Amino acid sequence: MKTRPFILIPLVTALVACGGGNDSPSTASNEGTVSVLITDNLTLDYAEVWVNVQSISATDASGQSVTLYQDAVGQTHNLSQLVNIGALVDAQSVTPGTYTTFDIVLANDIKLVNLAGDVINANFDQSGSPSFAMTVPGSLVIDANQTSTLALDFDLAQFTYDATTNTVAPVVVQKDATALNQTVVTTQGQVQAVNSGSQFVMTPATGGTDITVDLHATATVTDAATGTVGTDTAGQTPGSSVSVSGVYDATTLTITASGVQVDSNVISIRHEIEGLVISFDGSTLVMDVKEASFAPSTNNVSVDISNAVFSKGSLAMVAAGQKVEIKGLWDGSSFSAAVVEIEGAQRNTTESRNYDDEYAEVEGTINSVVGDEINLTVTKYEHVSGISLGDVLTINSANSWFKQGDSRCLAANAQIEVKGAFTTTSTLDASVIEFESDCGGYHSDSDDDHDDDDDGENDHRDDDHGNDHEEDDD
Repeated sequence: MKTRPFILIPLVTALVACGGGNDSPSTASNEGTVSVLITDNLTLDYAEVWVNVQSISATDASGQSVTLYQDAVGQTHNLSQLVNIGALVDAQSVTPGTYTTFDIVLANDIKLVNLAGDVINANFDQSGSPSFAMTVPGSLVIDANQTSTLALDFDLAQFTYDATTNTVAPVVVQKDATALNQTVVTTQGQVQAVNSGSQFVMTPATGGTDITVDLHATATVTDAATGTVGTDTAGQTPGSSVSVSGVYDATTLTITASGVQVDSNVISIRHEIEGLVISFDGSTLVMDVKEASFAPSTNNVSVDISNAVFSKGSLAMVAAGQKVEIKGLWDGSSFSAAVVEIEGAQRNTTESRNYDDEYAEVEGTINSVVGDEINLTVTKYEHVSGISLGDVLTINSANSWFKQGDSRCLAANAQIEVKGAFTTTSTLDASVIEFESDCGGYHSDSDDDHDDDDDGENDHRDDDHGNDHEEDDD
């Protein structure tokens, strides 16, 4: 069964009409805020679908139009990685009313990567124009002091590719947004105020509405100039340029951040890529890119990490099969890393602990959940020795970062992937928990990164850091 990708635009009206001691940003009375998100469901035809969104606007029945997002450079997204998840594009003020049409402008080029890894550089039309515009009919009522959400569904199952003309015909419709399980964000901007050691307010680089940023318990704050990795807002001041990654709440205009980078240079020169490590020679890794601030010219990208700062993990820990997030500079053919984060690894600021294994990946079935402790039966493991299929582990989820769901999805029989560090031979401190079974009707993106074998074999690596990893099928 094929599910569909969609752009989501939560329309959030003014949260606070007058003062009241709320630290959250607010808009003027009777105005609203449009949180522009792009989101995606699963396509089984292509491993990657890269598009660039340049503008989104909404028009009411009288013909009055409001701009929800506009940027000549645009934002690049791999639609196939946003499975029933929204990704924040922008947050802008909007006039309350009833909007009946939604206009989208995309870059005319679209990049498809088929399941064999072949890249197809296509266009939406043959006009020769750098942009492609389309109109989506619908109906959305925006009331003052209320929250509304607009979801624009990119129905990849109905996208058609014509090899003769090398063009793709897209299908986009309005969709009920309640099926979304999470809204993720990677955004750049400037610090407006520092409220506490764990909270600051930022204005997006696009000039949109201010957003409150709360640091998660596992968050890192990396100073790009000094390479210092911290855990709080120390060193941030109004006017600081920052890059923020995390989970977005359109109702409160708040990001719960997993990572913050304080940028020393103009923020527009910074790029970001996320993906799976295919190989690593000690200084340069080859990555199968899943998300990026640009559309890579090839399916795999070479990344020099020899001089990078590690916010989570270390150079010695890097191994094939890991998911990594990297910020740095892209020259059109290769990527030079400034900051590297190994998903699930411990923060470099974490105090010394007696870890049996400092990095491990375990998949399994939940038997029971009591408070923050998860009783888990192992069905697969990587980057760790000393455990076997069928072993029962205790997972400490007190400070976990959740993907493809949240703590409410922790229940008996749920399938999860856990990344973290073993504190004993049978207890794992979870840094990241990703849901692989259904928790609200979505498909986990981890299915794209792991073997789908029926033989139940594990991917056991007996070496200290996984340097002899087998490559995961992707």
